[in-house]
Amino acid sequence: MALLLQQDGGTTRAALDGELTIFTAEEIQDELLGLLNHERVELDLSGITELDGCGAQLLSIMLAEAARLEKTVAIAAGNPLVDEVGAWLGFLPPGRNGQGEAADGS
Repeated sequence: MALLLQQDGGTTRAALDGELTIFTAEEIQDELLGLLNHERVELDLSGITELDGCGAQLLSIMLAEAARLEKTVAIAAGNPLVDEVGAWLGFLPPGRNGQGEAADGS
């Protein structure tokens, strides 16, 4: 599991790749939650190859905390697995084809 960061003006672009499961969540959680130090984040989840309940919960916690802190996190999933789970959990609207805005409601 790797989190790759790129700064683009006022937006931090982050890409997760690999498995986001109970076996990898602990090693990535600090980096993922550290994204909340940025005002605007675009999170690309298209490289996720496996997602379980623990990984989905970590994403949900991060997005809930972003909303509480009034930070913007835009999810760019582009991945059928993440799209389906994200729609179930409400961090990606159904039918948005991997393009969802979360956190501050915009």
